Amino acid sequence: MSAAPRLQARDPLVGHTRRVSSVALTADGAQLLSGSLDRTLRVWNVGEGACFKTLLGETSDVNAAALSPDGRVAVSGSGEMTLAVGLVRVWDVPAGQSLRELAGHEGEVSAVALDARRGRVATGGADDTVRVWELGSGRCLQVLKGHEGWVRAIAFTPDGARIVSGGMDGTVRVWDAAAGSLLRTLSGHADKVYAVATSPDGRFVLSGAKSRELRLWDLASGECARVLEGHEGVVRGVAFLPNGRWALSAAEDKTVRLWELETGRCAATEPTSGAALCLSVSGDGRRAAVGTYDRKVLTWDVVRPA
Repeated sequence: MSAAPRLQARDPLVGHTRRVSSVALTADGAQLLSGSLDRTLRVWNVGEGACFKTLLGETSDVNAAALSPDGRVAVSGSGEMTLAVGLVRVWDVPAGQSLRELAGHEGEVSAVALDARRGRVATGGADDTVRVWELGSGRCLQVLKGHEGWVRAIAFTPDGARIVSGGMDGTVRVWDAAAGSLLRTLSGHADKVYAVATSPDGRFVLSGAKSRELRLWDLASGECARVLEGHEGVVRGVAFLPNGRWALSAAEDKTVRLWELETGRCAATEPTSGAALCLSVSGDGRRAAVGTYDRKVLTWDVVRPA
């Protein structure tokens, strides 16, 4: 049994006026992007605990957001159940301006992933589709169909070759990002899938669901390698730490949990002030963040064992 990292809480980041639906950290964890149903995105200096920029222009709920590792480009997904069209927006963060709108989803956009190195964006929404976009031009490259319900979670593998999506049909699906073909359907969750993440080596996928458990999947075989149980509410966010041996999860039970993946044990539980709705871990693994139902962004320093 290896020594576990330790989560050291920082002061909450307060400013949003409705629940925080998405958070994304830069590679070094110095900056954080948050999106909210108050129709704004905020950019924070985590060390100072201060919002230094607010991105305005959304005309409906911000449901999902992603940030480039250097913090210069953001992508947001918006829309509401009453609207027939959801939008994806690309933002120039330093300038605080929207660069372009990507239209195509029929219904709200609820999941966004950014592959900044290769200039691509993947989105999922209420129209049951995954869409792949060219970041620079805004051109839609692929429309991936297969889910039989709302797509609520999305991620690229580290090499950008595959896209992983989770939906309200209870499945996790693995797609060829270039060809747009379905490679695997991972079935096992008893209810809606709200979160997915890919491991740093690209070998595994972690998913979280309304059924309160996490599942660790082997991408090569498609088999479920482990079921992680302990949450008492819907699992809304999952993330690997950089070494791939540890993972974090966030749930509506007002907790963040640290898991040792080899054994499946929960090594630590951190309370949150409200239901945790989203989760991000910085690329260097030194910082974690969640957004909550009570309008806060909570952050932790992830302290590695000596």
